[in-house]
Amino acid sequence: MFIDAQLHRLPDVIAMPTAAGVFALLTVDAVITDRWDRLFGATVCAAVITTVFVSMGLVLGSRGMGLGDAKLILSVTALLGWWGWGAAFGAVFLGFLGAGVVGIVLLASGRVPRGAHIPVGPCFIASAVLMLALMGWAPTG
Repeated sequence: MFIDAQLHRLPDVIAMPTAAGVFALLTVDAVITDRWDRLFGATVCAAVITTVFVSMGLVLGSRGMGLGDAKLILSVTALLGWWGWGAAFGAVFLGFLGAGVVGIVLLASGRVPRGAHIPVGPCFIASAVLMLALMGWAPTG
């Protein structure tokens, strides 16, 4: 998170093992609790959303989101996809909303010029933590 904020890079050395760890832990949970449907849902959710992010990164190039953010979103959407598509989309929405607020504050304070790139990775991580907290508080039915 701090690397992305300072250098605008999310290294593969961090992003890919994180994704592997998330999928490994979700698989362990599916084995223990026999909730294979949740693992399948999380995998499909992560695959679809990551494909959209990678496509945007490739099509837009330097004008769009970086591929590091697309690799990070794999972990975020897999983790939250365990609870359903709504949780995953909620985290993505909150991440973009947070990045927008950060961008507006940085522009208004004069800390960045217009057209500057705002690191979105820290916002996605914060939104994942926030969404996990919200899922913990949500009533179970």
